[in-house]
Amino acid sequence: MERKTNVYLAQFQEYFTYIQSHMDSPERLNPPYWQLNRLELRVLQQKLIEWIESLTGSHQKKIIALCEDTGLVNQNIQRLYSRFHWIRIDAAYHVGAMRSGEAVPRLLQLLHTKKLDPTHFIIARSISKCARNLDDVRNMLLLLVKHRKSNCHLVVDIMKETELDCTPLLLECLRSTDKDLIKIALIGWTAPLSAEIADLVYRQIVSEDREVRIQAVKLLFKYDPVVAADVIESLMKANDTEVCQDAEIVEMYTVNQVRYKKRMNEEEQLNKKNCYVHAV
Repeated sequence: MERKTNVYLAQFQEYFTYIQSHMDSPERLNPPYWQLNRLELRVLQQKLIEWIESLTGSHQKKIIALCEDTGLVNQNIQRLYSRFHWIRIDAAYHVGAMRSGEAVPRLLQLLHTKKLDPTHFIIARSISKCARNLDDVRNMLLLLVKHRKSNCHLVVDIMKETELDCTPLLLECLRSTDKDLIKIALIGWTAPLSAEIADLVYRQIVSEDREVRIQAVKLLFKYDPVVAADVIESLMKANDTEVCQDAEIVEMYTVNQVRYKKRMNEEEQLNKKNCYVHAV
């Protein structure tokens, strides 16, 4: 099989050169002029996906359009309905790589009916890559959370695959009462903290869930270390060892205290210098 693959790769070299030389052309790329057999389609698919994952912007869109024109997208959408589990998962991976919005309804259906296992996240990642709007990402997120066994850090990583701005969706999660959604919002938040958002984050400090409290403090440290340090000191007084003994939070607090003392020393030295200048 490997020998045949290498043979076909050599056969495609002229076609691959054509693609590279026409990436900036306004016209769509032409599919291969000859009828491709199954192995040739597989070799072509692998190369096109490599390009999709390494390119951005108009160049990436050009290769995605070529995947549609060669029939690769439609072929994999059909494979999503296979009665064989491994074929459905393989197809899910490939339609995700090709950013096929058309595949999203079927991917969501698979995610809804599937029992939780590692391949669950392959489907979810493909949905994120293919998402046409925030509703697609929201539906994917809710299907993952319903199992109550999902790694929130992994879910955030999956959400990052979409080209959509998920800030409004994360805000919905932060305003919810579901602890897993709140954790996802706290971990995934990257936008500036407005007064309203900071207040929502601050409210999580009294959550009954240890991880929610920890992630809330970590987020505060990213945007307002002074307030976060005050929060830690109040939690120390309240004997909240679950948060105060978290290794990452201890490091954040220590770094902040060092910076604070350094700044105070610099200001003290500056004041002494100014006093000396005025005295002279």
